[in-house]
Amino acid sequence: MTITRRDGEALVLTRASAVEHQRLGLQLAAQLIAASLADSRTPFLDRLRVPFPWLEFLNGPDRAAFAAEVIDVARACAAVSQFDRLTDVLMAWRATAEAIAAGYTRDEDLTWICEPAPVTDPRDA
Repeated sequence: MTITRRDGEALVLTRASAVEHQRLGLQLAAQLIAASLADSRTPFLDRLRVPFPWLEFLNGPDRAAFAAEVIDVARACAAVSQFDRLTDVLMAWRATAEAIAAGYTRDEDLTWICEPAPVTDPRDA
């Protein structure tokens, strides 16, 4: 909502959560820009480990997927001045890194059972 004032600049009222999402999105965008402008002799994926040290827990392909997704989403969010999706993407990748750090097994490292297998009732043991 915009409040027009006779004696000064117009004021804009918005939810605090919207302002926080914008702030986080801009902070993330600044970190991406800083990483992209850092020492060009270091690969970009390695430069991303400075603002996002938790990337260490992701394997190489996942780090590359993170970089590609976060850059694409950052560009799209900047184009529409809405950064909610960018913070969502960052939090999802960070949650993945936290799960791996906690010892959870990646889906691709699991052995999936394609056919049902009978099991004994534990009460019969």
